[in-house]
Amino acid sequence: MSGISAATTSLNYGVLTALPVVAALAPEWNALLARSGCNLAFSSAQWFIAACHAQAVQPYLLVARRGTMLAGLLPLVVTDDGGSIEFPSYLCDYNDIVSEPEDVGAAAGLLAHAGSAASAASSKLVLTNLRADSNCLRAAAELTRTNAIKFTQRREQSCFYLPLSTSFGEYLQTRSRSFRKGLGRARREAERNDVCVRELDAASCPPAQLPEIFLSLNYNRFGHNSHFKSPAAQAFVHELFPSLFVEHKLRAFALLAAKKIVGLDICMTGSNSLCTWNGGFNAEAACCSPGKLLIEAGIRRAYELQLAEYDFLRGTHSYKASWALAARILNRIELQLRD
Repeated sequence: MSGISAATTSLNYGVLTALPVVAALAPEWNALLARSGCNLAFSSAQWFIAACHAQAVQPYLLVARRGTMLAGLLPLVVTDDGGSIEFPSYLCDYNDIVSEPEDVGAAAGLLAHAGSAASAASSKLVLTNLRADSNCLRAAAELTRTNAIKFTQRREQSCFYLPLSTSFGEYLQTRSRSFRKGLGRARREAERNDVCVRELDAASCPPAQLPEIFLSLNYNRFGHNSHFKSPAAQAFVHELFPSLFVEHKLRAFALLAAKKIVGLDICMTGSNSLCTWNGGFNAEAACCSPGKLLIEAGIRRAYELQLAEYDFLRGTHSYKASWALAARILNRIELQLRD
């Protein structure tokens, strides 16, 4: 395609549309992911494959190689009606091209090829939940600069997050007196009721059991408003959680009463962040302000891991705002191929 950076000319491109072939690529995919700066859960091979299974959609995985070396991946699917090519799952908070951050050539080439595919199919290419620092937006900017593609962009959603530049104690001093008193009351109530919070691991919680624990507590908390009430969403959780949990791409913080798990917060691991994703708790845990205790445990763990951020992901809920110190915008782009 004319106008694309010369850096892309040494790249070879392909499209994978069969899930067994995608699955065979998983080790190589996740090795590149570890160098990419992308979220280690949302952009993992496991997430993509589980989403394709759960949504019963055809994969449209664009692959870039330099010789035999994998240089980039753009994990898309064809929608049920064939009307568009897009990222696969609404349960994913951050989407992106998987490539090394400095390899703009690979990311731009993948995006151009995706635009060509959409044009050939008389469909549109819509990419959502893109961070401003994503490989995808950098690639789109490069293609626009070289006159290869034009795209429309709009702000879509906000995400609160907490930069971890100080100690936890210093961070708490930035919160209001009312906030600190509320957290103190939650701790004291938990102590009176012999409730504690700890991070689960494969020794304390068999990975195969984690999905059902999560689904049960989430439904207890949200009922018919749960994002996981559909069989497809439940199948997604059952397929995805065990492997991500074992690999520490998913971390689970549990509220325990008499050694029974009565609350759970699932965090996804970013390249340098911990991201609170979804959770739930039983009615018996409500008296202890379980959300506060679980978030505090996650933030403390992020400090211990010397991460840069604790991320509240999509949504501008008031409880997220009460903890956060910053916010980022997620973007949506629609590509139009130039003749």
